[in-house]
Amino acid sequence: MRFFFILSLFVLHLKMIAQTPKYTQAFADSFAIRPLSEENLQKFKGILESNKKLYGWSKYYALHGYYKMVKAEHDSALFYAQKSIDIYQNILVKHSNEEKSLVHAYFTLGYINRQRELYRESTSYMLTALDLSSKYSISLKSYITNNIASNHLSLGNDQKALDYFRKNIKDSLFIKSAQSEITTLTRMGVLYSKTYLNKIDSADYFFRRALRRSHDSDYKNNLPFIYGNLAGLTRGINQDSALFYYKKSKEWFEVFVNDPNSSPDNTDFYQVINNSYVDIHENKIDKAILDLKLAIDSLKPYIDNKNDRDILSDAYENLILAYEKKNEFKKANTILKEQLEFENEFSRKQLDQELEKLQIDYETEKKEEEIVILKGEAIKTDTILQQQRTITYSAIGLGLLALALGGLFYRQRLLKEKFRQVSLEQRLLRSQMNPHFLFNALNTASVLVDTKAAQAKTYIQKLAKLLRLTLENSREDYVPFENEINALESYLELQSNFAQNFNYDIIIDDAIETQIVEIPPMLIQPFIENAIIHGISKTNKRGYITLEIKKGKEKTLMCSITDNGPGFNHISADQKIGRKSLSLSIVKERLAVYQKNNKQRFIFKTHAPLKNGTQTTDNQVNFSMPFHTI
Repeated sequence: MRFFFILSLFVLHLKMIAQTPKYTQAFADSFAIRPLSEENLQKFKGILESNKKLYGWSKYYALHGYYKMVKAEHDSALFYAQKSIDIYQNILVKHSNEEKSLVHAYFTLGYINRQRELYRESTSYMLTALDLSSKYSISLKSYITNNIASNHLSLGNDQKALDYFRKNIKDSLFIKSAQSEITTLTRMGVLYSKTYLNKIDSADYFFRRALRRSHDSDYKNNLPFIYGNLAGLTRGINQDSALFYYKKSKEWFEVFVNDPNSSPDNTDFYQVINNSYVDIHENKIDKAILDLKLAIDSLKPYIDNKNDRDILSDAYENLILAYEKKNEFKKANTILKEQLEFENEFSRKQLDQELEKLQIDYETEKKEEEIVILKGEAIKTDTILQQQRTITYSAIGLGLLALALGGLFYRQRLLKEKFRQVSLEQRLLRSQMNPHFLFNALNTASVLVDTKAAQAKTYIQKLAKLLRLTLENSREDYVPFENEINALESYLELQSNFAQNFNYDIIIDDAIETQIVEIPPMLIQPFIENAIIHGISKTNKRGYITLEIKKGKEKTLMCSITDNGPGFNHISADQKIGRKSLSLSIVKERLAVYQKNNKQRFIFKTHAPLKNGTQTTDNQVNFSMPFHTI
């Protein structure tokens, strides 16, 4: 009886197995996990488990990770997305459906790395996702490029960010979502604002477009930031408008809903800093100072990207304004020094990060070269063992090796050029931020605070504007023409009114379309500084400096800096070196780089003729520099 009982159970088990459906690969491929839910994911998993020969596990884990990302379960999302990629890389036969599914895996990794402020890693994942989405025509493409643009915005790559945002705003499918369109318009407005590309009219246009779309849709969560940015645009022009917009920002922040997947970081501090501006103008100055100090102390240790840097800079500017309102100019001067130290340190860290990345890339190249060499040795050894039959293959292998090594050497040369460019930028920033000039400027501010308080306020504001423009411009290859002229005017005004006794004139050729022209930053200022320090400061008569810029040929501008100081024959050898070194080293090196990249020849010469020991003409430096149009 026991035997028959066991036999019956066995037969029943076989029947159950026979009744279990076995799905085909075609069925698994056509199964659409829509809507994306835990229930449908489990159904797809059951299909795959029904037949061990089925493939589709990369798709399952990729979509599972994407689902967890949407639910803001980021640790689980990272695990599933990485597992999807690992499974695909380890399977012997690659299927297109499996590769197609990796778009969601790489997007998930890129998105979460962006949320964790790992912008370079995020961009790498997103670019891989973009390649796959283009290959398989997946509708996720616009959301991928939007994240790439946001990464570039955080890293300070303003022009790249703008290029990606422009593509997205033209995508009708992408902007059907109110949230997508509003956030993109807001970020484009930020890019055009005074702290980035300095095109106020364009910034105002995109902020107001985002404002209209917000009020016409159900998505209101971006309104505090839109109104806050509009206030930032108008605070230097119309105080009443700025206060109105800041109050509207505060009003909408009270109904703001924090979304871990889309809300900006430091949202609370952003609003505290905006509210402090209103408090200052409503005579709640002590409250504003307390709030701003708390915000600065909380934010400062964790600033590692341009967005957060700008929030902290706004806090410093509001704190300086608060102390000015209380007529405590010494404290305002102290805060200005602290802001300068912070922004200098931030710029230095940014440069250090760039250099560290270049060093890692360089070491990777060296390892790749060693691997190629070892492979070459293996090919040679194998050639000997295979005798005459493998000679042909060996020759082909050596040819490929030569090409690979040539490519590696070429890439190393490009890497060295990048090192040189970063070094030039760092030296340029140091030369522009002349410690002697800064020391004298801050001392002048301290004296004015004690003697001429009204002038001290104007001086501190102009110095802050100059430092802000200098730090912003030093990170870009090309900056708007007007930005550079504004920085030069601020520098000349500070020097002429508070440090030196001279007049100045800036003459711009009417043929130059200043609204659309961009030029390399800080090529002109070193010559003006030399003209002041080693030129007109050495003469007893009132000095003058003239800067004239004309349009040249083949995308060049002709610059001429003239001063009425003594000629080179009237100064010592050490002074000559000091006068010429800054321009003839850093600037000529930079012009050489532009000449190589633009295949143009840039002229550089000085002019100070003498006759019988008497100076007959003024000192003059002439050079040409590249420009391009937007």
